[in-house]
Amino acid sequence: MTEQPPPAPRPHTSEAAHVLVIGATRILRPAVTALTTRAVPVLAVARSAPDLRELADEQPGRVTPLAADVTADGFCADLRAAAARTPLTGALVYAPAVPPGKLAQLVRPVVAGPLVLLVTSEWAAPSRSSTGIEPWTPNDLPAEARSGAAGRLLVLGWHGEGRTARWHSPQEISAAALALLDAPVGRDTVLGALRPWAARPT
Repeated sequence: MTEQPPPAPRPHTSEAAHVLVIGATRILRPAVTALTTRAVPVLAVARSAPDLRELADEQPGRVTPLAADVTADGFCADLRAAAARTPLTGALVYAPAVPPGKLAQLVRPVVAGPLVLLVTSEWAAPSRSSTGIEPWTPNDLPAEARSGAAGRLLVLGWHGEGRTARWHSPQEISAAALALLDAPVGRDTVLGALRPWAARPT
């Protein structure tokens, strides 16, 4: 049975809506499908040009591919050039190699609407003095993650515990990211569990 795409947010600026998705061919691919199925165009960013072409072919006329590496020196210029052609009213951003604060600084100047940054569980790792069982919220993120992060943070935890613990699927992550993009008020969210740390899947 084919999984249905997660619900897409209602466009923030009706017909003018155009959403940036970084990480479009992997973890956020279901989000791209959900958005384009509901006639929301997407500027899709990933490192693999062939994967982007495949994604664009699946949604003809609704996906603008941009093959780029967010860690490359020319990324900002490439993104600005693409955004000049298609003004952006929202963004979903997953690039685990770059601190969330720096990601926000790279992307925010070209996005007029809500910005959702996906943050990996590594940013919630307990300190050496911690037992790893204390309650944790996004307020406990280290300064490097928070610095300049003018966006909504989705911290990716895990599902279940013990032998059933697992990482969330792209479908689950995309659904949570889209829900946060469409939230009327900016807020940070944790998907799943982040404690006890010893229960983290390997």
